[in-house]
Amino acid sequence: MGQGIWRSVDAGTTWNLIESTLPFEYINDIVVRDEDGTSVIYAAVASGIYHGTVHQSEPSDGVFRSSDQGMTWDQVLPNIPGTQQPYTISDLEITASGRIFAGTVQNVEIQGGAVILHSDLGVAGSWTVFDDVAQQILNSPSYYIPGRVMLAAAPSDANVIYAAIGAGFLNNTNNFNYYYGRYIIKSTDAGESWTTIPIPDSEWATLSWHAFIIKVAPENPDMIYTGGLDLWKTNNSGSTWQHISDWALMYYGGGDEYVHADQHDIAFNPGNPSEIICCSDGGIFYSNMALNTYPDFQEKNHNYNTLQFYTCDIIPQPGGTLYCGGLQDNGTLLYQDEPLTINNMITGGDGAFCFFDDDPQLLITSVYYNRYTFYLNWNYLDSYNANSGVFINPADYDTENNMHNANRVDFKGSYANQLIRFVGLPYNISRNVVPLQTNEEGYFSHLRVSPYAPAGTTVLFVGSQTGRLYRIDNAQNPVPQVTEITGDDMPIAYISCVAVGQTEDELLVTFSNYGVSSVWQSNDGGESWREVEYNLPDMPVRWAEYHPQNDAQVMLATELGIWTTNNINADPVVWQPNADGMANVRVDMLVIRQADKTVLAATHGRGLFTTEFLLDPGVGILEAAPNKGLRIYPNPATDIINIDLNDFESKSSLVTITNTAGVEVFRTKVTQEQSVVNLSQLPAGAYQVMVTDGKAHRSSTLILK
Repeated sequence: MGQGIWRSVDAGTTWNLIESTLPFEYINDIVVRDEDGTSVIYAAVASGIYHGTVHQSEPSDGVFRSSDQGMTWDQVLPNIPGTQQPYTISDLEITASGRIFAGTVQNVEIQGGAVILHSDLGVAGSWTVFDDVAQQILNSPSYYIPGRVMLAAAPSDANVIYAAIGAGFLNNTNNFNYYYGRYIIKSTDAGESWTTIPIPDSEWATLSWHAFIIKVAPENPDMIYTGGLDLWKTNNSGSTWQHISDWALMYYGGGDEYVHADQHDIAFNPGNPSEIICCSDGGIFYSNMALNTYPDFQEKNHNYNTLQFYTCDIIPQPGGTLYCGGLQDNGTLLYQDEPLTINNMITGGDGAFCFFDDDPQLLITSVYYNRYTFYLNWNYLDSYNANSGVFINPADYDTENNMHNANRVDFKGSYANQLIRFVGLPYNISRNVVPLQTNEEGYFSHLRVSPYAPAGTTVLFVGSQTGRLYRIDNAQNPVPQVTEITGDDMPIAYISCVAVGQTEDELLVTFSNYGVSSVWQSNDGGESWREVEYNLPDMPVRWAEYHPQNDAQVMLATELGIWTTNNINADPVVWQPNADGMANVRVDMLVIRQADKTVLAATHGRGLFTTEFLLDPGVGILEAAPNKGLRIYPNPATDIINIDLNDFESKSSLVTITNTAGVEVFRTKVTQEQSVVNLSQLPAGAYQVMVTDGKAHRSSTLILK
């Protein structure tokens, strides 16, 4: 997206941008045709909408043709009738005779879908337009928006070509256009005329804007494979169809008919028509029985990781290798230090935010639109369908108070200015609606629990899709206190993350839009803000974390992998890519385990990765003054200690205890009224005790006998 066309001359080892294509925002398809010994490139160029922003290809959408290896391009399609814009193309196909076909999709103004064009010359003024199906859709009372066209030419007969066509309607509940596969048409005269053939069933492709494919067998023009949710096959041009795969078998350990949901491509082995590869949201599936009425399939994803994580969490115990994550179309997976299989899925659907409690026997998972499942001692405990919010709904969990907060506002703005809150976890779970006096028109895009809230209370930092930022004090109350802390110069854009440093004064906010300043820092709790993007590329930044021991060090999750700086307070800030072993893949979320500084990264396409966030001792570490040590008594102690909090101004302070290896082994909060800590669970030995209230920092050595 936004990076044009890239070319490799060494079988994909290296790639170079064709600079003339940089203004092309989306490329839906590319084909190369031999024209009298010259390789002529045809590129289906499109525009799109990302997070509400139109990304317009320049000079326009259309089919762009190059006969000089991409040095120059000509747009060759006619305009959509009644407009000055060429058709937007979803699929290009070249028949055995060399005729080129183009199937359209609706453009950003919802125009021009469900049309088929063909040409023998491939140049402007030579295209024949077939829009009968588009007109039929426009006259339909139910599916009235012309949608996406996918094409399939028969390799064995130049006159036979098929088109699968989607049609849609506006869902008034969420203001989204829904598109279904509604038509399959066939031509036996190379596109001069078309006839309608039966479709597999009315639910065959319920996401035709996303998962939609059709292919013809190499040696039989009447044998068609098509896919939407599952795979279907016909041996007689659609007179009868066989349902040949079942995505739901993923919940039962797979099987011969298992192919993951949402089909995107189908390819036959050119040398053996019995072999077929199918590409879906779950990777690669293979069959050597493609000519059979009901083929058997095998999953072929060994060492091929395409898992698209939205979220993740890590078990809090140091050294633990138990991770969970929410994925696109693969539910929530629980990793237990063994290779992942479909049997690691603990909840299905599209996995959203998930959380381990500090007591790791409590686990929370969720799927789209605020649907939650709670597990205790690794057994199902309860579930709630709040039926609100957005698809991957922003949320955060307060492990100190066993309270879960989530956005309640949906895409239409229903339930405006509201959170949904779950309390009483794990044994007396109840939920209630939390009104926030923000006057927001959109939904809340990020929630972050502050680790420094006074004992018994919750402080939230909440960002919105319109770029406004709020501090929510006493979030446990029926009506919390709301303070807006948006920076004057912050962009009107999507707040993707709020990170909290060693105090609530140290805040970092990220935005996940293109074309805006993506990273902002405050050193005074949001009173003032400084833009700190500097040398970062123009790309979405989706998450940020401070180093737990040094809030000069920051790690970012971006569209191009992990970036870090060792001094966020510098001018200029210098960011460096830090993705060794991961590659430049989109990263959606980071979680840092405080106990051993292990970072878990959720990539959207390459699975989960871990690393250690190494401390840079040269910059930014806050140290207590030599004459301001921490008083602990008794010391040595056996199990109970008292902490002197006279030097601390705040009502509540955070206590962390590390062993001689620097691993955090204990964490709690203390108050002026209650500063007694029970350490009976720790073995005898030497420990470092650190206390902070967000302003003062004190430490001391403790001996347990």
